[in-house]
Amino acid sequence: MVQAATAGLPAVLTADRGRGKSAALGLAAAALLAGGARRIVVTAPRRSATDALFRHAAERLGLAGAQGDLVASGGGRLRYLAPDQLLRHPPAADLVLVDEAAALPVPLLAALLRRDRRIAFATTVHGYEGTGRGFALRFGATLDRVAPGWRQVVLTQPVRWRAGDPLEALLCRALLLDAEPAARLDPAAAVACAVVDQATLVADETTLRALFGLLVQAHYRTTPADLRQLLDAPGVTVHLARQGAQVAGVAITIDEGRFDTATAFTVWAGRRRLRGHLVAQSLASHAGLRAAPERALRRVQRIAVDPRLRRRGIGRQLLASVAAEARAAGCDLVATSFGMTPDLIEFWHRVGFTPARVGLRREAASGAHALMALQPLSPPGTALVNQAAARLARQLPALLTGPLADLEPELASPLAALAAPGEFDRPPDADDWREAAAFAFGRRGPDSALDPLRRVALLLQQDADCPLPEAVARALHARCVAGADWGTVAGLLGVAGRAAATERLRAGLRSALRARGDVGLAELIARLAPQDGPP
Repeated sequence: MVQAATAGLPAVLTADRGRGKSAALGLAAAALLAGGARRIVVTAPRRSATDALFRHAAERLGLAGAQGDLVASGGGRLRYLAPDQLLRHPPAADLVLVDEAAALPVPLLAALLRRDRRIAFATTVHGYEGTGRGFALRFGATLDRVAPGWRQVVLTQPVRWRAGDPLEALLCRALLLDAEPAARLDPAAAVACAVVDQATLVADETTLRALFGLLVQAHYRTTPADLRQLLDAPGVTVHLARQGAQVAGVAITIDEGRFDTATAFTVWAGRRRLRGHLVAQSLASHAGLRAAPERALRRVQRIAVDPRLRRRGIGRQLLASVAAEARAAGCDLVATSFGMTPDLIEFWHRVGFTPARVGLRREAASGAHALMALQPLSPPGTALVNQAAARLARQLPALLTGPLADLEPELASPLAALAAPGEFDRPPDADDWREAAAFAFGRRGPDSALDPLRRVALLLQQDADCPLPEAVARALHARCVAGADWGTVAGLLGVAGRAAATERLRAGLRSALRARGDVGLAELIARLAPQDGPP
């Protein structure tokens, strides 16, 4: 396998749990280093997933005390890089090893494959990292197209226990580690969507296994906590698309929001975090939508359709079922959050969801920016969607030239189409001043209010009577207008690091905002800083 990979023919290693897959990769890496390889790079969804790999490599090389994410032997180095870092800043390497590959999204795997054919993928056949079958379905076609002739190696002999150990079988069944989707589905048959309650799933193991097998196959992140939440968590609703008794698709939702106005304000100001309310909190604290936590949201946590039945409108049927049930339950919105790919942007747009917020940082495991989108179900929901869309349209020019400047063209283009014309030169309005105040007197992050801060900074710089310090004015201009990195901003302010620079910008803005003399702004500042001092 390693010989094939180092020769430019990608290889795939699959095994059930306990077969020594990561150990095999570590031993192979050690052999290559001993044989003269200079640079071997390892990546995985998280650093801890490679512990066994590094431990076995170090031991084989006689470096039993080696720790961390680097093993050096002679002139060779085995090092770990997070997937997004490897993709964005690829080092020269004799070989790239991808452990737990099924836990990474296919677009990222495909990008790694196209970047370097000297690559080996390893994945668990059954387990929460993603099934071997799901990996083959999602990534096999890409391998066939990009690298025909790729090699596969399968490990079957367990090393942690004896073959046929009954405890392994018991754990697999209890935790659904070996769950698989429905075996028989008819591509021509219709499906029917309905809600199934948690008690029914607990009592119907056949349906539960088919449902969970579909989730593990379709989603690169599925953990033991997902099974527990599916069966036990409050606010969870499960929608199934079935052909008779066979599960063809599933959508799982969870309730968010319904908080009182005072709590919503503290979340908007960045002073409080609401556990488990992903979209409601993010729309308030990052997108500036103060009312978002007050609305009743139903977030689509997972949606999956069997690959044999995709592009037949089943996903749309599931989401129509979600919307109908959520509306009947008094919800204002259906929401979703997903790692952006062109296909997913197109899908959610096609089923009637409006983009509301773009994540400013790539997720380490997926290498993707998150996109949150909303579908209104009530007049208050419609008002929030319209407000979110308008704010995103206003922010996009500054975002696409600042924090999102490195966004892939196929993702930047559909976002740029949402940008409002003429927004870049518009003076600050009341919303912009409120966003600036929430940054200066609350705990809102600067990049979540990048465009309002840009407008406010430009106007304040033109005001001869404004007490905005010159260094703060230059630093705000550098970050919000010129897109300078935080190292440059910190240097302009004479401090070290982003955190210190952020606090200096906040302090500089406070006196300038207090001096505005705007009654509405003064009332907001009083709520954010009741003692009329720094928060």
